[in-house]
Parts: sequence; structure tokens; C-alpha cells
Amino acid sequence: MKKKIRITVSVILLLVLCAGGFMGWFFYQMRDMQPMETAKISNSIFVIKGKISNMYIVKTRDGFIAFDAGDDPEKIARGCKSLSIDPSSVQAVFLTHSDGDHVDGLPAFPMARVYLSSEEIPLLKDKAHRHFLGIGHMNKLPVSDYTTLADGNAVEIGGVTVNAIGTPGHTRGSMSFRVGDSLFVGDLCIIVADQVRPMIKIFTEDTEMDSASIRKIASLTNVKRIYTAHTGHTVNIEKALAMWR
Repeated sequence: MKKKIRITVSVILLLVLCAGGFMGWFFYQMRDMQPMETAKISNSIFVIKGKISNMYIVKTRDGFIAFDAGDDPEKIARGCKSLSIDPSSVQAVFLTHSDGDHVDGLPAFPMARVYLSSEEIPLLKDKAHRHFLGIGHMNKLPVSDYTTLADGNAVEIGGVTVNAIGTPGHTRGSMSFRVGDSLFVGDLCIIVADQVRPMIKIFTEDTEMDSASIRKIASLTNVKRIYTAHTGHTVNIEKALAMWR
């Protein structure tokens, strides 16, 4: 009996150590992911912090458009209120990809048309295209109506032109969006010490493709600002993209 108890205790201790080791490793991987607090960035651009990610709102002639929707509709709605933005005045939400921390906040914007890369649709159909630690899963949108975009498409809303740029890697259909000299990239990359780095490997489907997409945005001209989902933004473009040019 005592021997069985010792074995059971040993197994429990081993499991605790393994779980603790995994959590330590996981949070170490996440160490650079520090979203911005909700704020007004400029006269036309706002950032809202959800639980673990940022979404951005851009003022148009007669309303607003959003880039991603965050991870918690109630928290996102409160963020909008703190910035004196009526969520019902958001006319469109452009999703950089379909992971939950970018789409779960969509119910906060009941009047918005949702845009998503056509290459992202397979992730909504089966588990073969999205993985975490080798385990496949299917992404879901909390809305059933959306419009698909392809690389190079442009959409004009309220006097603001949004240019769609295919930037696959993090997911097969990841897309960045350009508005004037600003680029909203979602999880294409993170920004650490004002330098663009690839998104953390454990969250990225194809790291080589992701790096190629970073080089793609680095080749764009007249971009002055890059906005990410987990590490805020940078205006120091020369330093941020130096290693990718």
C-alpha cells in the first residue's frame, strides 16, 4: 500500500513539474508580446486593447473602419466608449486572419461589413490548415456574412481606400491592409526594440512563408507606420525594416 502511494505521489509530482516546465517555456515564448493600452494614436487612428491583442480603428468621412475585431466584444465595446466611438458607426472590419483573438470581438460591431482573405476560408472549413503544438483545429467566425478579398484588391469606404496585401505565413490566408502610409499587419510580425521580427514560431504555420511576407512589405514604398496586433506600432520604419531590405 505504501509503495503504491509513493508511486502515485511521484507520478503527480512529475506531472506537476512537466506542467510547470511547459508553462514556463510557453510564457517565455510570449515575453515580447505586449499589446498597447487603449488610446487615441492620431487624429484618425485609434487602438483598442482586448484581453491579449490590439485592434485598430480608423476614422472615415462619415464613420469608422476597423482592422481586426479583438478577442472580447464587451471589452472592445468598452474601449470604443472610452474613445467616444459608437461601435455602430464602424462601417467595416478588415480581418487580417481568422484566429479567435482577432475575430471574437466582431459582435461589438453590428453594422459592419466583414472582409477576409479568400485564402483564409479553408481554415473555417476543416482542421487541416491550422495547428498549435501539432494539434489541428478549425477556426470560427462569430458572423456568417462576410466578403472575401484577394491580394491587390482595394476597397473605398467613406473616402478612405483600403488596399489588401496578401501576407501568408502566420496562416495561409493572412492579409495586411494599407491605408495611406499606414500598414496594419495583424500577426505577420512583432516589433521588439523598434525592429520587425517574425511572429513567434509556435503560432505560425509556415515560418519561411512568413519571412517572405515580411520582405514583401519591406519592399513597399512610402510606408511610414506599421501596426501589429500584439506589440503595438512603430514609426521608425527604416530601423524596423532594415534587416528585411
